[in-house]
Amino acid sequence: MILLLHTLIEGVIALLFMFYPQAGDLVPGFGTSEGASFELLMRMYGWAAALLAALSLIAYYSRANRPIFLTITGLLSVFHIGMAIIQGLHNPDARAMLLHFLLAIFMGGQYVNVRRQAWSEKSVG
Repeated sequence: MILLLHTLIEGVIALLFMFYPQAGDLVPGFGTSEGASFELLMRMYGWAAALLAALSLIAYYSRANRPIFLTITGLLSVFHIGMAIIQGLHNPDARAMLLHFLLAIFMGGQYVNVRRQAWSEKSVG
């Protein structure tokens, strides 16, 4: 379920940043910048968010394939931990940091839960 929520969050952010130039006003921490460079940055961030949405959707549909699921949820956990650290250090608005921190916890929980199931299957078998 968290993977679908992650897909939804990242997908909305991707669409906002790619197609709505004033999306920086809606998202905490972006401020009110403008100009061609800022629009380029917003579009690049939008494509990155679209990639993350696609990865979480792939992980959701690959739940039965443990290596793919673990790889994607592990990567998403590391990404969101890194983003939470960067946001915490350099962004005066804590809301973006908290969102990335919560997503890191939930993705890490998915990873650990599937990993723990694999360990218990090995100990039984």
